Amino acid sequence: MKKRLLIVDDDPAVGAALQTQTAGSRWLEVCGQTTGVEETWRALHENKPDIVLLGGVQEAERGVLCQQFRLAFPHLLFIAACSEQELIWEPFFRNLGMWVIAKPIHSGQLEALAMQLSSMTAMSSMHASMPAGSAAMGGMIGTGTGLTGIGTTSNGMGGAAFPGVEAGMQAAGFSGVAEAKPHHPYVAGSGQQAKKRLITVYGPKGGVGKTFLSRELAIYFAQRKLGGNPLKVLAVDFNLDLGTFATALNLPRTPNLYSWVQDIDERLHDWIRSQGREPGDLSREEWQVQIGSVQLSPQEVDRHIVVHEASGLHVLTSPRDIRHSFEIKDYHLYLILDALKNSHYDVILIDTAPDTTDATIQALFFAEQVVMVGNPVVDSIENIQRILKLLREADYPEERISLCMNRLQRKEMFTLDEIRAYFQLHPSKKIFPIPDDQEVKKSINTGNPVMLHPGKLAAKDAIEALGKALLPLEEEADGSGKKKEKERASLWKWLRR
Repeated sequence: MKKRLLIVDDDPAVGAALQTQTAGSRWLEVCGQTTGVEETWRALHENKPDIVLLGGVQEAERGVLCQQFRLAFPHLLFIAACSEQELIWEPFFRNLGMWVIAKPIHSGQLEALAMQLSSMTAMSSMHASMPAGSAAMGGMIGTGTGLTGIGTTSNGMGGAAFPGVEAGMQAAGFSGVAEAKPHHPYVAGSGQQAKKRLITVYGPKGGVGKTFLSRELAIYFAQRKLGGNPLKVLAVDFNLDLGTFATALNLPRTPNLYSWVQDIDERLHDWIRSQGREPGDLSREEWQVQIGSVQLSPQEVDRHIVVHEASGLHVLTSPRDIRHSFEIKDYHLYLILDALKNSHYDVILIDTAPDTTDATIQALFFAEQVVMVGNPVVDSIENIQRILKLLREADYPEERISLCMNRLQRKEMFTLDEIRAYFQLHPSKKIFPIPDDQEVKKSINTGNPVMLHPGKLAAKDAIEALGKALLPLEEEADGSGKKKEKERASLWKWLRR
């Protein structure tokens, strides 16, 4: 049966061209084209499409539009058609569970998807009609009910890319395909539920103290408790070539991210060879289909972490050899982030590079919260403003972003109010200041975190305030009869001395 395609694009020529190209197709038919949001809602109800192609719509952002449509029509397959400039947002669309194709659009790409979707529908019907106990055939067919692309996540938005993928992937050592059971967050012993957080720390300029702040926040969270149980915290170094998170804690770099990538590639190559193909013979499009079928087990991270004994913090470090970073591809990062998001950790904190590479972009769009770090100097402030402008143009939710000015002196050329105005922030939006401190410099050089310092430090107080804002937790009762520690001196009092 032909799959019905609805085109959402404000350029009428797109629909006309695809309708002509697919006129004789046995897999696909264009059931209409819309140019606005209200018109699209009507067409979704009346035309009953199977696939929705989202091109350019001036009155709405595609990611937001897709989320709204998916709530009402969870069975539909959504495809984002991107120009060369828009492909920078590919990880964002993939995280929403969308396929991504590059413009100009070729009917062959859409027909291939329709063919796979039709085949899966038929095989699913066959599987449903089989008698119970047909394990061998059931394993060959697989259990997916949707179509997975390079953008389908493990949140129930898709299924196997091809019939038989699930059994083959499991045989090759993968945990399954993209249709996974919802992850249940860690539940503390008292019955309280820890709310999972994936936090990305980003600074669009080098040398602003981003890795220092990542380290300190990770240590802070590792010291927190909920229901009497310590939070399970993982720090990830996504500065793939020149990351120094391991150095900042005097930790070994083996195992690391690259050892996980090697495991992924070994199993993926075994899987491809089991299909009678050689990995080197696959085109980019074929690789995307194969990778889109893979879901890593959330437990895999345990084999690749190192532990900071003094705090109990788990760390997934960057590669030891810079050359290894060249072998980490965008699909490795996507699979790893997806596995981390479904892992047993309560808090996952990602330290990024001061750039806009795929690793950084993926970390930003996977994150539930972002800490944007800078210094109160012109070039750092300007770079943050440029990044904020870019994210606003992409309709990135600004409420996810917490802004931090590190190494703040008592007297600066720019006040926080002036910086807020330059960033065009709402008056209620807080900028978190971290004061300059001699103990911070000692901490960086010795690898001993400020958060483990026994005394009172202004920088320590400021980082705690930021940590509490990122992850509010009810204060734990000591239980030993000790009085609560007296409230520390205000950061602002320190700044005004």
